Amino acid sequence: METKPLTLTQLITAFLASRQGLNRSRHTLDYYRIVLTNFEWYARTNGWPEPALITKGHLREFLNYVATETYRWPGASRSAYKPASPATVHHYGRVIKCLFNWAEEEEYLEPNPAARLRLGSPQYKGVEPYSDDEVRAMLRVCQEDARFRYRFLGARNLAIISLLVATGLRLEELSGMRLSHLDPRLRQVQVVGKGGKLRLVPITGEARKALRHYLGLRPPGGDELWKTDDGQPLHRYSIQIMIQRLKRRAGVNGGGGPHRFRHYFATRYLEAGGDLNSLRLLLGHATLDMVLRYSKYTAVTRALSEHDQFSPLDRLYRNGWR
Repeated sequence: METKPLTLTQLITAFLASRQGLNRSRHTLDYYRIVLTNFEWYARTNGWPEPALITKGHLREFLNYVATETYRWPGASRSAYKPASPATVHHYGRVIKCLFNWAEEEEYLEPNPAARLRLGSPQYKGVEPYSDDEVRAMLRVCQEDARFRYRFLGARNLAIISLLVATGLRLEELSGMRLSHLDPRLRQVQVVGKGGKLRLVPITGEARKALRHYLGLRPPGGDELWKTDDGQPLHRYSIQIMIQRLKRRAGVNGGGGPHRFRHYFATRYLEAGGDLNSLRLLLGHATLDMVLRYSKYTAVTRALSEHDQFSPLDRLYRNGWR
C-alpha cells in the first residue's frame, strides 16, 4: 500500500519532534518553531504545492518576502513591522535548509529544494558594548534599590547584572542557572551553552559577593537560581524586561539588551590583556571567529584613544612649530 506524502504541516511537526532529543536549548527550539510556523503560514496563504513539489524558487520567494515586507506575520511583534535585517533573513534561510536537509535524510522527499539554496551574508552588526559609565549607572540603581527601596529585588537584580558583567554569560545561560550547578563555595558555576554543551564559568570578587547576598534573601524551594519576590521562577523574558526598565531608570538611552553585557565582558577582558583562546573558552565559542571580532574592536578603540597622543599635527605644535 502506497504511503500518502506528508503535508508541510506534518513535515514541520515531525522535524520539530526530532530536534527535541538533540540537546537543543529551549530558546533554539522556540526559534525553530516560530520560523517554521511563519514559513507554513506563508506557504498556505500563497497556495504552495505539497512538499515534494516545492522548489528552490519557492524558498527564494519566501526569503525575499521576509527581507522586504512590512507587517509580515499575523499578530506579529513590533520587530516584524519593518523589513528584516540581513542577519534575520540569513537565519530564516538556515532554519529552512535544516528542515529540508533533514527531510531528505529521512527520505520524506526527494529532491531537496534547499540543497543549492545560497544564503546571503548575515552582515552582523558590529560589536557595541555598554560603556563603563552605563554599567556603573545600572549597578548604582540596583545598589540603591537593595539599600533603600526594594531589598530583595535590588539584591537579585544586582546579582544578575554583576554576573553578566563579570562572566559574559548569554541570557539563556544565565536564566537557566540552577542551585545544584553552583560550586558550594560559589567560585564557579556549570552552565548549559549552545548545543547543550556544558562548561564551567568562574565567579569572582564582587560578582560572588552579590550572588551570596542574593542567596541569603532568595525564597526557599526549587532548583532554579533566580526567583520573583513571591517565590516563582524568573524566566528569561522577565530578565529582559527587568534590564530594559533598569536602563531607563539609570538613564541609559542606547539600544540593545542583555547581550551587550557579553560584549562588555569580552572587550574589557581583552583590553586588560586577556588571552584570545582563554576568552573563547570562557564565552563558550567553538572557534575564534567571534573572539577575533572582539579583538578587532579593542584594537580600533585603542587606536582612537591613542590618537590624541600620536597625532602628527598636534606633535608639530607641541614641539614648538608655529
